[in-house]
Amino acid sequence: MGTARMGKDPKSSVLNRWNQLHEVPNVFVTDGSCMASSSWQNPSLTYMALTARACNYAVDQMKKQNL
Repeated sequence: MGTARMGKDPKSSVLNRWNQLHEVPNVFVTDGSCMASSSWQNPSLTYMALTARACNYAVDQMKKQNL
């Protein structure tokens, strides 16, 4: 966890708000690495939500031929 931080600035983060790599736009990371730390609750639903959100974005970008 915390090895692929999410943020707006590529200098201080690895992923954008869609869990897409700043440097490689066709790569999405939807596991726990975007989270700063773990909590006492099971994060499985959060991972699934991040994945669904990234997939929706990726499909939209593919339809627009941006990926």
